[in-house]
Amino acid sequence: MAIQTHVSENPSEIAFVKELFPDAPHYTGVYDTHGLLREGTILGHAVHLTDDEVRLIKERNGGIAHCPTSNFNIRSGMANVGKYLDQGIKVGLGTDCSGGYSPSILKTIQDACVTSKMVSLFTSPGRRTQLAQAEGHEHRVMRFEGKHLPIATLLFLATLGGAEVCCLQEKVGNFVVGKEFDALVVSVPGEGGRQREEICSGGNPGVWYHPEDDLPTLLERFLFGGDDRNIKEVYVSGRAVSGWGVRS
Repeated sequence: MAIQTHVSENPSEIAFVKELFPDAPHYTGVYDTHGLLREGTILGHAVHLTDDEVRLIKERNGGIAHCPTSNFNIRSGMANVGKYLDQGIKVGLGTDCSGGYSPSILKTIQDACVTSKMVSLFTSPGRRTQLAQAEGHEHRVMRFEGKHLPIATLLFLATLGGAEVCCLQEKVGNFVVGKEFDALVVSVPGEGGRQREEICSGGNPGVWYHPEDDLPTLLERFLFGGDDRNIKEVYVSGRAVSGWGVRS
């Protein structure tokens, strides 16, 4: 059975939890002492986790739903997702339309990117030195704390990362043979796309691109400028259910 709840979203919430459970070591410890922190536990926000909480979530194999749009909108703070990934914690993205204001996973990806950039800006010089030294000692191990999240990592959080948090990684999350085919067919020009001089544009004027753009560049343009006008087909469990390329 999956468990979904909040943890350490904002300082006032943390203080209130402490009033309710004064004997608990911390917010995360409340769930742990009641047997609610385990694989299948989805912890929303996780903005102000202590190091002890991070270690405990990793030990219990819980997951974190990163909700950056909500975190910005109600001024909760910025989750250090890079740190959680470095610790091996499962992380996916959440829209949280209660605290946030958009159901779009594209908007969530964009805000997750901005969050990581802001967190990196506020990383102290001393911490940056520690992280660089650690990365230097760990050959071929990529670390994320103190850096902005790469496009590939943002895509991971929106797909397989979310599947792992929900314990659905054996069913969905990527295109491994045998999994359910949940997918978007994206047209970067959009419906009615056309070429305009040396630059292409189309049904979504917010996405401009050069014909020579490679796949990573096209992906980045879609993630940061795309919307439903670029969604040609939507597949759920192998069945086309939506998109301007799907005719009823």
